[in-house]
Amino acid sequence: MSQRRVNRSNTEEVEENIESAINECVRYIVIREGSKIPIKRAEIAKHLNSTCQTPSNQVNSVIIEANKVLKRVYGYKLIQVESKSGIQYIVVLNEEGNSQSSCISDPLQRKMLIAALTHIYMTGGPVKEEEMWKFLSEAGLMEENDHTARKVLTNTFTRQMYLQYSKVGEGEIARNVFEWGQRAEEEVPKMFILNKMAEAFGKEPNHWHEQYREATVEASS
Repeated sequence: MSQRRVNRSNTEEVEENIESAINECVRYIVIREGSKIPIKRAEIAKHLNSTCQTPSNQVNSVIIEANKVLKRVYGYKLIQVESKSGIQYIVVLNEEGNSQSSCISDPLQRKMLIAALTHIYMTGGPVKEEEMWKFLSEAGLMEENDHTARKVLTNTFTRQMYLQYSKVGEGEIARNVFEWGQRAEEEVPKMFILNKMAEAFGKEPNHWHEQYREATVEASS
């Protein structure tokens, strides 16, 4: 066999291996997407190495190509997020709809999330946890001192990055607060929240000037 044929054969083999790695990467991400838990780049690299023997210097290229397939075939896209444990990805819908939080299957949890995001957005900043519990209790979405429901916000929605739950201040003035998480920023349009408020109070969305300005800027970006 001539050197040219050998080179061509080697090139074709490399291309086939990369194609297999891309397909496996897509499959892995789609399976993991259901949990909404961020996927570590290191986990993807480990999986590709064990299933396709993909070398570490090809992982970034494989992820980039896999993201193209996710957009084209599944309507998803990868969003890179930084964390203390390294690069991670969340999977969100490529096209923004009314509210992608609708992929949360539990109706009560979905209502709790939208209510929590609305409360944070309409108050204009981080919300203290005791104020959040009071708000959700008065809205009839959780019983007072319902620790199971509270864990949905402090644990589940936080791990899924719909909410950010953190401590601010030190000593006696330290408080835990809720803010919008990165997944919510990607999936839940501010105008959707504002329209829900307008429906509930019989107002026009621009009744809330600051929130309307922010939602309009977001919608046009």
